[in-house]
Amino acid sequence: TIAEYNRNILDYHRQFLQKWNAAAMEYLFQSVNPIVVLEAHRQLLMIFDRGIVPSNLVTVHIRWGDKAREMDLAGIEEYITATRDIIGAGWDTEPQHIYLATEDPLAIKEFQDNMPLNWTIYISGPTFKDARNTGPFGAAFDNEGQDGLESLAALLISLEANKYVLTTESNWSRLINELRKNIVDRRCGGCTEMFDVRPGEW
Repeated sequence: TIAEYNRNILDYHRQFLQKWNAAAMEYLFQSVNPIVVLEAHRQLLMIFDRGIVPSNLVTVHIRWGDKAREMDLAGIEEYITATRDIIGAGWDTEPQHIYLATEDPLAIKEFQDNMPLNWTIYISGPTFKDARNTGPFGAAFDNEGQDGLESLAALLISLEANKYVLTTESNWSRLINELRKNIVDRRCGGCTEMFDVRPGEW
């Protein structure tokens, strides 16, 4: 039938995109520029004790800022609940370590204000005071690429986690997720897991 034919075409298209995304991520990150690696090392030493990443690190990407123009933003309680659920047992009793990936200072403050006392958050990369109006791209023109360098380094740090809370309606979360699936998972035998607060697809 026509409906079945259309479904087959759509399935083929999705499979092709998945393979293309996987190949693209592998190609782009098979040789990272040493400048980016050095910046990532600097950030690691800045936010973690002796640069040692906690074994139970969870990466949480909050895309607020100007993204409200394009999507229904998830509230901070959704992120807190998703983080709690992906941690599982011990979320409220044992030390938990969260790498918070966001450019919005308000998101950082709200997460800190609402998270359990046994959680510690780590932050690196650029933030923008006027994030809700300009977003990361508007500010990038003013600093000759420094924000871009810091963001790429922060992206590498976000991949140190085994658990992820993402928002794949955001391109940055999609990038993290593709790298998680196609690079990190392949190297660790499928050791990662992800919860998507706002699902989207390329």
